Amino acid sequence: MRKILRVLHVGPGFGQRGGVASVLDELRAAKLLFEESSILVEFFDTRGFKSIKNRILFFLLDVPRFFIRVLNGIDVIHFHVSARGSILRKLILYRVSRILGRRVVFHWHSNNLRQSVERSNKWIKSALLDFIELADDAIGVSNEMADDIRRFRAGANVRVIGNCATSAEDVALLGPAKAMNQRDSQSYFAFSGRFVEEKGLIELFSALELLKKEQRPVRVKLAGTGETMRWTELARKLDITDCVSFAGWLSGGHLTDFYRNAYGFCLPSHREPFGIATLEAMFCGLAVVGTRRGGFLDLVKDKETGFLVDSGDARQLADALEKLWSDPGLAWRLGEAGRRYGLSRYSVKSVCAEYVSCYRRLI
Repeated sequence: MRKILRVLHVGPGFGQRGGVASVLDELRAAKLLFEESSILVEFFDTRGFKSIKNRILFFLLDVPRFFIRVLNGIDVIHFHVSARGSILRKLILYRVSRILGRRVVFHWHSNNLRQSVERSNKWIKSALLDFIELADDAIGVSNEMADDIRRFRAGANVRVIGNCATSAEDVALLGPAKAMNQRDSQSYFAFSGRFVEEKGLIELFSALELLKKEQRPVRVKLAGTGETMRWTELARKLDITDCVSFAGWLSGGHLTDFYRNAYGFCLPSHREPFGIATLEAMFCGLAVVGTRRGGFLDLVKDKETGFLVDSGDARQLADALEKLWSDPGLAWRLGEAGRRYGLSRYSVKSVCAEYVSCYRRLI
């Protein structure tokens, strides 16, 4: 009988939202799958560092609580790390883990690891380099993110483990993608993410402007949160208000319906570490238009499950959108191929099996 391992995942909690929080929610939901492999997963929530109160509580309550938790039989500590305040919190808890002699995993979820290292002060830079290089194993959420980690690992092991999207996977398991004539009669490309420049919104709006001027207009509906007024104003200036609408923050069944009724999915990010929204859209049968950066290179098979364009190129983006918009049969075939590809590579069972392989190697 295999030894039972207890793995403690350390990541954002206390109501924090975002990509890493979503990953941890998926892992919580997969507890039974891990137990089938004799892995008991547990979770230690960390606070955001935006308020002085939370910083004080971290040192007075969370650090001692973590110390006691680890002493209570934890074998492996899995740190989910992203930029900014997340790094400082994890560095402190990493030091505690090393003092207690535990195996640790460094799991990077963000862009610009090199930038995070270079912009840190002397103490944090030294500690972060130690964390990355000496962690017992390391994980990047895509091949490009793993390459970023390898720069600092001196040949030590780095894995690529993507994310999963259980609710959308349940939709994918129902069968082939929804027929195009059964989707919303007011056809639209879906965008899901934060309304910020790095998600490629300037290029997206510029592409819509190009297509409208060429009398080939397409529509995009955006779900998420951010600077809505800024982008509404830009749409007005570009005279594309009839091509753009905002659905607000969506979750659960509302988000699934948003994807399933869309014509395709477009997220022209400058660099997407993985792209949970992209995977969700694929599971719902949408052809994807993304960029040749980050997670898109793993998720999207160019011209087979969607189209990849150069980041920042509005002309390429416009042409890719129009190619799908003008050919419903192509949009359906690419979307259905993406659904099958997503199930073959990023099912919750496949992703969990990769985590189990990581943990078993360490003990």
